[in-house]
Amino acid sequence: MKKLFVISFLSVAFISCKDVINEIPQNPFQTTPYSFNYNSSLLPPPKIPSDNPLTEEGVELGRMLFYDPILSSDSSQSCSSCHNQENAFTDNNQQFSVGVKGTVGKRNSMAIFNLIWHIDGFFWDGRADILRHQAIMPIVDKTEMNETIDQVIIKLNRSSLYKDYLQKAFSESTFDEVLIGKALEQFMLSIVSADSKFDRVMLGLETFTNEEKVGQVVFNSEAIPLKEEADPNNPQNFGADCFHCHGNSLFMRREFLSNGLSDNGDKGLGSVTGNPRDDYKFKTTSLRNIEKTAPYMHDGRFKTLEEVVQFYLSDMNANSATDLSNSPNLHALKDSVYLSPDHKKALIAFLKTLTDENLLTKEKYSSPF
Repeated sequence: MKKLFVISFLSVAFISCKDVINEIPQNPFQTTPYSFNYNSSLLPPPKIPSDNPLTEEGVELGRMLFYDPILSSDSSQSCSSCHNQENAFTDNNQQFSVGVKGTVGKRNSMAIFNLIWHIDGFFWDGRADILRHQAIMPIVDKTEMNETIDQVIIKLNRSSLYKDYLQKAFSESTFDEVLIGKALEQFMLSIVSADSKFDRVMLGLETFTNEEKVGQVVFNSEAIPLKEEADPNNPQNFGADCFHCHGNSLFMRREFLSNGLSDNGDKGLGSVTGNPRDDYKFKTTSLRNIEKTAPYMHDGRFKTLEEVVQFYLSDMNANSATDLSNSPNLHALKDSVYLSPDHKKALIAFLKTLTDENLLTKEKYSSPF
């Protein structure tokens, strides 16, 4: 069983790493190159934008902007208002975030960490191609911060403090939209989660409990439909099939996928591309820190991990918004599958080993104010 995990883990990790950039781009400014502080043996090389190399000064400017409510129209909300560090940069267990006018969004706030490995679009529906574009959109969204970029530029250019940091970071004297986006991009790209119990076990520094070991096997084993015979004493025969979409060192997948949720009127990627084949596909997010990012799914419909696990054990064909008959990522979940109560608990115990407590408190990711 252990051999099965290693094979699936490394094979998918290799696919995830195959086209990342291995060379750190040259720094065009008289600045200090940013130093990542994590064990890189388990994660692929970071993909650093060639036109926005991370620097200590750029990351610090982005950190200030991320935590400053000056970006909102009434100076009441910052990026951190909906991306709280204690909740792995999600929105304090709220299903939907509330904007400056009291308007409520329609999607659950996404976690912000390990974005330096997200290279195929941002937001649940992928409508932003790169992170600096994503960073601007909530500022000007009327449902969220409800500000204009021109007004943000005016406010920042009035600040001697911000202009000083801008000079240090980009050798520029006045802000514009591009520089704001690049600074926010640098800070968000600097946030790395790689110090969970899972990581320490993989590095030989800790060991799993017996329950966590069983959960790891369940996570990395194929699901067995109810109609087939299975040995109830063998957790591998009652797999949850999680590894097909989350079985690499980042616990995510590059593709936007449909996972069989019922229709809530949100077509996800299809609403952006206009291609019916993309309807109800959403970003396959990381399971790292999943214990801290409730509620779950793009619309926050599930409050607990237990509800999520039970959903994947249900007959998704019955209520799915999409036809799952040809869905390769759900090939083993087209029929109801069985997971014993003990194996459900073990799976959730394993998922909780992905929590990085250091991420939730690290000062370099916290408010500088």
